[in-house]
Amino acid sequence: MAKYWVIGGTYQDTGFDQPIGEETKVGPFGSFEDAEQQWSKMAWQSVDDANSRYRIERLEEYWVVGGEYETTEFETPVGGQEERHGPFATFDDAEKAWSKLAWQNVDNCNCRYRVVEG
Repeated sequence: MAKYWVIGGTYQDTGFDQPIGEETKVGPFGSFEDAEQQWSKMAWQSVDDANSRYRIERLEEYWVVGGEYETTEFETPVGGQEERHGPFATFDDAEKAWSKLAWQNVDNCNCRYRVVEG
């Protein structure tokens, strides 16, 4: 699941590529609409400063989820909770971690891992 962030602040000039200090990062928001409300509030607070700007960024993250289960139905994890590895910035990074975990447990038919977004 994508997460939305409002990012920005005051910049050296209207090129908006050199922030003065750290950029402000507010969020995460679960929906674009929620992020847009915050963006609007922050943009209006700085409307008179030509060097201030805020934007909404959609950031995705990926997790490797799974572990050992009680049966090959893969419904009930041993110990009650699935393992959660990550977050990873890209699907490819998560897939590499998934592959490593899957191969480490290749001889255990009750182990299963998957890549999920969110």
